[in-house]
Amino acid sequence: MDSNQTPDAHNKTWRDWFFEPIEQANSLQRADDVSKNLKAWCGLIGSVGCLLFLRFFFLQNEQYRLVKLLEFLHLREFARQLEAGISDPLGRLTVWAFGCLLCYFIIPALFVRLLLREKLSDYGFRFASFRDTMTFILPGFIGMAPLIYFASTQIHFLHVYPFYEPNLNVGIGAGFILWELMYAMQFIALEFFFRGFMVHCLMGVMGAWAIPVMVIPYCMIHFQKPFPEATASIIAGLALGWIGLKTKSILPGAILHIAVAWSMDGVSLMRKGYFK
Repeated sequence: MDSNQTPDAHNKTWRDWFFEPIEQANSLQRADDVSKNLKAWCGLIGSVGCLLFLRFFFLQNEQYRLVKLLEFLHLREFARQLEAGISDPLGRLTVWAFGCLLCYFIIPALFVRLLLREKLSDYGFRFASFRDTMTFILPGFIGMAPLIYFASTQIHFLHVYPFYEPNLNVGIGAGFILWELMYAMQFIALEFFFRGFMVHCLMGVMGAWAIPVMVIPYCMIHFQKPFPEATASIIAGLALGWIGLKTKSILPGAILHIAVAWSMDGVSLMRKGYFK
């Protein structure tokens, strides 16, 4: 620090860096703007609809409803093929990953482009600079690494992860690699939905308060996960929301999310003896 710079000036610089995206978000707040209110309401209702559709048609134990829906629409051949596909664990996970892509990205993206007539880049679907990306990914991953290692010692964690467990006698094969790629894809879609679509739809009337509001449903989708992970999703949701505002991109958060998730799967497989 420069000898002429006071500690207060140094702290003010740090506070400016931290609060800058929050102040920028609050500057966009116009609670009396009819168009922003309409956008917020439509965004909320659309978000609830997407979450309900994903929950009751695409979760692994709910996919029979999707089969019945296709039969109701007289798409019986698709229904037959789907029913055969979801008899296999990887097939069920593939349908779930597609549901995440549909409900977290495709439907919200169509809403933004066709109804709001806005750019996806305004909702964080854009590249951040390499410097900004690494500034948050490296410290975030280093901070998470000890927690991932500790979690891997817990029985409940090993029962949940990885979602797709390859045959121990055969080892890691193409099926597992395919699953991990689909797993990564759904994280990009998830980040767009929560940190992009929800936050930016609400920000016009709520400012930075859009982030904690977004965290409520984000935490709720973790209710079937281990309790420590569900609890940690509150902190993670707030942090990823802030990173999204700071970098104006959902991709640094998505990359961090993918790195943590892949590490969780890798450590779990290591504990189960796959790398002996």
